[in-house]
Amino acid sequence: MQKFRKVIQFIFLAPLFIVPILNLLEIYFMKGTYISLDVGGLSISDPIAVLQALFLSHHVAPIMFVSVAIPALIVIFFGRVWCSWACPYYLMLDGFEALRKKLKLKSLKKPYKKEIHMRANISRLGILIIGLIFVGIIGVPLLYLISPPSIMSSQSVLLIKYAYVTAEFILLPILIIIEFFFGYRIWCRYICPTGTCLSLLQTKHSMHVEYAGKCTNCNKCVHVCPMMLDPKTESLSSACNNCGECISACPDNKKEKTLYFKSH
Repeated sequence: MQKFRKVIQFIFLAPLFIVPILNLLEIYFMKGTYISLDVGGLSISDPIAVLQALFLSHHVAPIMFVSVAIPALIVIFFGRVWCSWACPYYLMLDGFEALRKKLKLKSLKKPYKKEIHMRANISRLGILIIGLIFVGIIGVPLLYLISPPSIMSSQSVLLIKYAYVTAEFILLPILIIIEFFFGYRIWCRYICPTGTCLSLLQTKHSMHVEYAGKCTNCNKCVHVCPMMLDPKTESLSSACNNCGECISACPDNKKEKTLYFKSH
């Protein structure tokens, strides 16, 4: 499963470079960034972009609600799969983990504690709410100006089409240094407004990891979880992004179905 997830991640990474190159060649079948992408006549927007537009202008055109329909439906049916299966920043963090293991560096991941997970949930929700309030007050779409996936997408367009980057690019290497040397998935676990917004669209009927209730309690699923959850008891958590690493790591799955994806 994890090899397949990596393939999907790289497929979603490709538009980061393909779209601006196509536009440079005056081919506009695809245009835009991860904030708002047009494919043919279909518009797909990050829900955070629409929320910020609402707080900025106090009015959102119907077409903007239509543009978030696809992301919303994906979350409703499949959960927060954008984060672990498509987000380019998450892919980069996966790479950091692999590199740290190869260099035999000590893991930055702390032992599982439910309190840490609860603090992370509160932090993400608080940042989303406070961020939207600031957007309304200062009149600047702050949340995607500081979002790594948005920065990666917008800066790749500027670099490829116009051969320069803007000041917001500086945040990316700062985050990279923090994530690699000092913290474990800080952005995803404690900050990401997009992930938080998507999690609010999940329901108990969305696809999630199901625990069959039979295992040897080896806790390998807990050790591998990127969001530092216990998949046996917290698979319905708003932090779970259905990466499936717990399912792949579970040795009991080789004997009988123990952890698996389920949707109602």
